[in-house]
Amino acid sequence: MKIALIPCARTEWLDEGRLLGRVELPPAPAADAECEQWVKELRGLGWQQILHAPDELATHTARLLGRQLVVPTKVADALAEVDVGLWSGLTEEDLKSRYASAHRELCEAPLNVNPPGGESLGDADARLKAFLKKHTRRDGPTALALVLRPLSFAMAWCTLEGRAPSDVWERARQAQRPVIIEFPPGPAARGRSRTPKAA
Repeated sequence: MKIALIPCARTEWLDEGRLLGRVELPPAPAADAECEQWVKELRGLGWQQILHAPDELATHTARLLGRQLVVPTKVADALAEVDVGLWSGLTEEDLKSRYASAHRELCEAPLNVNPPGGESLGDADARLKAFLKKHTRRDGPTALALVLRPLSFAMAWCTLEGRAPSDVWERARQAQRPVIIEFPPGPAARGRSRTPKAA
């Protein structure tokens, strides 16, 4: 089956490299136009619906794409972004200076990290894996489209490609365009997803 991981619309925080977490922010001025450019690459791949995280940004993105692709959208609470608690709004430099040991662990073993006042990344990963297992059964749809915020996007990406959890932090920084994954990956395709080219 084909699985599209679609990032939520960009915000000024994301453009500034800040951790978004579950904070509700409006899309950046050019975000909708950017999302509309993705439609050309996403069209014709057999999406029956677009599932999205429950926050306003993911909902906005899913509805915008759904209208363009003529596909219904549906909220899925299990796709909620990791709650990063007191880290919301911090840049990577902030994390390095204020939470040096936690930042090291984010890069090496992120699923062991529990942001202060937030959610364990390990718990969030287990929640997402359970969702993906349920929705990627052999008798399920032939194509699945998911709209997620950066950390959840990265966790789903690593899970679907069978990558080590240590890749999560780096993948979260790359969550800027849709990624199409063939699932389950064959031996030769393992770890090789494709990112649609810009229009």
